[in-house]
Amino acid sequence: MIGYCRSFGIVLGLLAKPRVILEDRDEGGRKLLKHVTTSLFIVPHRDLAYQLLHWIERIVRELKPEPNLASIVQVLVRGSEKSHEKLMEEIKETPPHILICTPQAFLEVHKMDNEAIQVGRLSTVVVDEVDYLVPTVVKDRKNSYWKAYEKASKKIRMHPGPTREILDVIYARRKELWENQYDPEEDDEGRYNSVEEWRNDVEAEEEIPQLVMSSATLRVHLKDYLFGESGWLNGYNLVKINGVIPGAAHEEEKKKMGKTEHSILVVSDTGVRNVDGAVERLSEEREAEEEADDEYYEIGTKGDSVRQTRRLYDNTPSPFNPVALEAIAAAFALDVPAAALLVLPSSAPVRRAVYELQTLGVNAYGLDMLDHHRERKADPTLLVATLATTRGLDLPSLTHVFVLGIPEGPAVTGRTVDAYLHVSGRVGRFGRSGKVVSVVEGEDEAKMARILGTIGEKPVQFKQLI
Repeated sequence: MIGYCRSFGIVLGLLAKPRVILEDRDEGGRKLLKHVTTSLFIVPHRDLAYQLLHWIERIVRELKPEPNLASIVQVLVRGSEKSHEKLMEEIKETPPHILICTPQAFLEVHKMDNEAIQVGRLSTVVVDEVDYLVPTVVKDRKNSYWKAYEKASKKIRMHPGPTREILDVIYARRKELWENQYDPEEDDEGRYNSVEEWRNDVEAEEEIPQLVMSSATLRVHLKDYLFGESGWLNGYNLVKINGVIPGAAHEEEKKKMGKTEHSILVVSDTGVRNVDGAVERLSEEREAEEEADDEYYEIGTKGDSVRQTRRLYDNTPSPFNPVALEAIAAAFALDVPAAALLVLPSSAPVRRAVYELQTLGVNAYGLDMLDHHRERKADPTLLVATLATTRGLDLPSLTHVFVLGIPEGPAVTGRTVDAYLHVSGRVGRFGRSGKVVSVVEGEDEAKMARILGTIGEKPVQFKQLI
């Protein structure tokens, strides 16, 4: 969806779905109505789960009379304040209309008690950021890397990952129908005129739940797997929605969108410079006063104080290039009016980065949606996270995203480009403008320029620092 929040639209759709209610009888024979979970919303990380919870919480607050929030939505993730056993008890006692979960947490609870979440009663299953949760490999027999493809495919078959395991359980019956297609010629009773009629009638009768899979990037090899190999989807009852608006309508929509500028800073022992070929800025810088009108929520925590962590970090070598962190700190101080996000490589230690940025005078915090302290700060804030924990998040007050290194590096592949698109999509939303500043070392300069070329963007000079 261009310029709109895909995940929020899905949330509204799930809230509007009729609640699944089962009829039962007590010992006296009286009819009882029992709620069960209607929708399962699978997300890649807990911060996105809590953001969706926050959205639904704000909507529910406006209802009169205000319903019990737990009956509308609950969250099942690792690392919450409650144990899996406690969460399981709460879900069984008050089944939520929508259960938001991360794949591993759901799988762990399901294996502990497969009746805690009655998957056979679900009406809808949503998998957000499906390209991240259901990894696939490029299939090209002409490619010299065919052996590498076979090796990667074998690895996925041996270790399918929790999301695949969940969907294989929920859609086992659909996979069975897919593997054993109905043949009208072998039906003496002539009940159905086509495979499509048979398939849709059986699925409706057996109430196989709707499956919604969503992402800003869906590569061809992932589509081939989902639509042709997984067995999770009914190809005879399938709706595909993309964000491309044809013709003049597309041009009008683009005018409403904010402009995102992409800059590449190359760091070395001798200093910092713009990437070769960077162009002059095409638009005037947005006035800081405009930012003051935006609603701001501080999302993050200070974690350990500098004093507490000094002894831990000061006597160990830093995993970060000090010139790169200094470049980010300076760029942040010179150009960020309110809030920015720093995205680190997946394996980078967030706490260590926060500590080192704090020692450089940056108001840095680890990104954490569990932190409910939302008072506006006078000083600009830099939120620090890894690529995996920023997927799908909507942070309205961000004006800048800083990217350290090549996303999903070191080689530039389709996955690398997709990762950069997801990172840069944290700004330029809902008509706002924004900047994405990549900080790389010399050997990655050409790779980063290639990524921008692939998405049709030219690097823009970042003059504030140079």
